Amino acid sequence: MNTTQQKPLIIPHYKTRRSGKEAIIHEKPDVPVAFHDDDTPGLLPVAALEGPVVVTLKVWPAARPTFTYQLVWNNEPEGPIKTISDTDKPGDPLTLEIPVRLLSEGIHTLQYRTVNPFSEVANRSFPYTVVIDETAPGSPELSQIQFPPEVQNGLTAAELAQLGGKLEAHIAGYTGMAKHDHIQTLWGDTEGPNADVDEDDMGLNQVTVIFTKDFLESLGEDEKLVTYRVRDRAGNLSIESNPVSVTLRLQEIPSDLPPPVIDPVLGELIDHAEAQIGVQVDIPHYEGASALDQIRLFWGESNPMLPVSLPPGNEDEDIVVSLRIPFDTLNLVPFGEVNVSYEVSRQNEVVGRSAASIIDVDLRLPVTTPLTALTIQGTSVENPNTTDNFIDEDDYELNARGIVVWNSDFQVSDDLNLYWGDQHKPQWYQIKATDVSAERNLIIPIDNQILKLQGTGAEIPVYFTLTRTGNPNSAKAPTQQIVVRSKEELPGGPDGLAGPPFKLNSGGYIAPVLNPNGADLIITPYLNIAKDQKVTLTFKGFDDDNNPIEVSNYTAARELDEFDIIDGYTFTVPYRNLRMICTGFAEASIKVEPPPGSNQSAVTSTVTRAPVHMLDSAELTCTFR
Repeated sequence: MNTTQQKPLIIPHYKTRRSGKEAIIHEKPDVPVAFHDDDTPGLLPVAALEGPVVVTLKVWPAARPTFTYQLVWNNEPEGPIKTISDTDKPGDPLTLEIPVRLLSEGIHTLQYRTVNPFSEVANRSFPYTVVIDETAPGSPELSQIQFPPEVQNGLTAAELAQLGGKLEAHIAGYTGMAKHDHIQTLWGDTEGPNADVDEDDMGLNQVTVIFTKDFLESLGEDEKLVTYRVRDRAGNLSIESNPVSVTLRLQEIPSDLPPPVIDPVLGELIDHAEAQIGVQVDIPHYEGASALDQIRLFWGESNPMLPVSLPPGNEDEDIVVSLRIPFDTLNLVPFGEVNVSYEVSRQNEVVGRSAASIIDVDLRLPVTTPLTALTIQGTSVENPNTTDNFIDEDDYELNARGIVVWNSDFQVSDDLNLYWGDQHKPQWYQIKATDVSAERNLIIPIDNQILKLQGTGAEIPVYFTLTRTGNPNSAKAPTQQIVVRSKEELPGGPDGLAGPPFKLNSGGYIAPVLNPNGADLIITPYLNIAKDQKVTLTFKGFDDDNNPIEVSNYTAARELDEFDIIDGYTFTVPYRNLRMICTGFAEASIKVEPPPGSNQSAVTSTVTRAPVHMLDSAELTCTFR
């Protein structure tokens, strides 16, 4: 007897007959009409849904006559119960049918059920998944087929040639897009190329279709609507896509019209400065020229401009129209050789193209980062003026300096050229290797001779340019307006203003005899006197010990008119202020301020000082003091 311990076997659940459930034992059935690949297993074509769908199975090994089998749909027995006949042998084919009433959209579980009538035990097959899809792809709408831009305004033979002799279009992803979808294009009523969606299309979320040259040439040149429809693998057909209107113009168009004439003054190269004002291009007379022909210029093969109309009356001229090409268009091809041509359209149809004129273009500036405006400073030490871009009277006698903000595009040997009003200093400074290493602002002297040759002014335009060997263009910094003043233009001239004189008696005093109503201070016309200058008188009093007498101080101002600048003007210090001093000293000076907009600076005169004696022979002291 074997006493070795044995391990029991686990009985699978589907084989137990004591659970009260129908055991799953048999091979799963098959639906021949369904798809059987890995992409859409069990999918039924919609055409198969019009009648009962046949299900196949085989006589199972334990089957005996009178044993029965029946369809199970979504775990519910359905349809007639069939019986194994005397002639049925294991492995023989059997069939069941899925009734039309059960063929609703969705995913369903298909099985069959067998019964032993003697034991009344039932078993089931493994399930087979049935997929029913009755939803058309592309809901709620399909977008237009996407053509390249060449199709706009009609596809020409030349454009088709540029596209490689074929027209490639794209169909964007749509609702329900799936592998095996079949896309059929329609050009008007003519079926075009078709495509089947594959895994690559799913990844790109678009499908490519190619219209061959032979196909396109067979269609004629009328405007047609191009659409497409999608049929999914189940056979559901989409609505028609949104249409796109396409006109084919594949007939050869004359391309030997005379070339345009580029302004010969420009020579063989258009540089940046020339391009700034635009370039003139003349359209010569061409055969068949007609008033209102639409002439479209191409600055480069892919840079068409807006068309212009041939002016009526010009159709027989040697030059039918002259055009000025703006800088923005020229700058589309900033460097290199440019083919310039034109095409002529009449009644929205292109009727001819010209040969090309070729011109070299170099619009590249030496720097790509804009230059910063120059900062100008004076260099006077004795009387320094810290205001930028202001050269005062002392600075005007010395060299100035310019501060150039460092630009990261500067290179060794770049030349900076100074423009000071009408004066030009070429190669004012040349960038050195040490400058490039330091990357600091440049402080560059400006020779005094440049200032003197230009002279003074309230708004002298100053800027610099940068030029580089091998580049025909110069980069220009913004213009800085500079104020420049000189002593020669000051009120009073270079020697300044003298203080106003007092009227003094024979003893040299300011006294009542000559100043009975106050002290008259006459401002006589001085050098560079001008209308609207403001003259301010300042009068101060002091006692015998030279201590200030504040109550005696007096100020007055006058804006000079057209008479004052010829006859002068008299200020009168009131008699009362003189009596406040009584005995002591008086000082007087004037300050001249230029009117707004003048390029003069304010000037203060020298101080006039004189003794004061306002007592008569009987007074011990002045009444007001």
